[in-house]
Amino acid sequence: MGFSAGGPVLWEDDAALRMDFDRIALTGAKWVRVDADWSAIEGSPGGWYWASTDRLVWSARARGLDVVLVPTYTPQWARRASCAASRYCPPADPNSFANFVYTTVARYAPFGVHNYEIWNEPNWGPWWASGPNAFDYVTLLKPAYLKAHAADRFVRVISGGLAPHGDLNSDPHDPFNPVNFLSTMYAAGARGFFDAFGVHPYPPLPLAPTTGSIGWNSLLQVDWQHLIMAAHGDGAKQIWGTEYGAPTGSTDPKRVTGAQQAQYIADGLRWWVARPYTGPLFIQTIRDGQADNPGDWSRSMGLLQSNFAPKLSYSVLTTLLH
Repeated sequence: MGFSAGGPVLWEDDAALRMDFDRIALTGAKWVRVDADWSAIEGSPGGWYWASTDRLVWSARARGLDVVLVPTYTPQWARRASCAASRYCPPADPNSFANFVYTTVARYAPFGVHNYEIWNEPNWGPWWASGPNAFDYVTLLKPAYLKAHAADRFVRVISGGLAPHGDLNSDPHDPFNPVNFLSTMYAAGARGFFDAFGVHPYPPLPLAPTTGSIGWNSLLQVDWQHLIMAAHGDGAKQIWGTEYGAPTGSTDPKRVTGAQQAQYIADGLRWWVARPYTGPLFIQTIRDGQADNPGDWSRSMGLLQSNFAPKLSYSVLTTLLH
């Protein structure tokens, strides 16, 4: 398993980054997932800025951690006119994104980075600002896949981790639900253009991971997703859970106690590794944000508090992995 460190670590000072990555390695985790933020790396066409991403990659590799880079977020010059104000806007030309992927893969392959997740949560509006659409996403995925493989013969391309969405019991045709989104990806011609399928299997917090109906439990839906893959000849490919976790410090209804967070992670990890078709599961995330914003539950999902003090979940996970 690993940790999804996300975008904030890109801008941490050196001391905080060292402490975060040291604590990831001490758990026994083998992976770290971080953004390759196109909007920061290529702010103008051909105007490359690699320093922040380099620092993350070198820090992870120095600790023996394998890296998943997530090429995502569009610089202003490359956005569609319909959503040009947002960095979460897909590119007007998928080939410009594919060229960014090629350059990124070629840069980091010599350092042992061979895993790339193409975009983040493309089935959910906040991260696909022009309105999620599986056909639209596959149009982005195809050239990125080809360019990644052209840059590195050892590369593994993971489709963008899909967010939970809706209740298939009440709306079985919800196009944004990851089960239906995957089916539509295949209808759009995605077969042959990803090496592993990415999903974010957060069950409906604050309920326990294996609670309730598969219709609304995104962890349990992973079984359905594998059946869809098998039906399309992809049963041998892995499903990667590139985000999974629970918040402790928010006033949001999704919050759990420290003990519940620890149990949630332990139960979810046990369920995950019992499947023969799963790849790594990535905990979101190693450390809380600098301040607990009651309106942002994602800032309290760390296994460490913002001051690096461990929560119970950190100790439980470390014990499990050793």
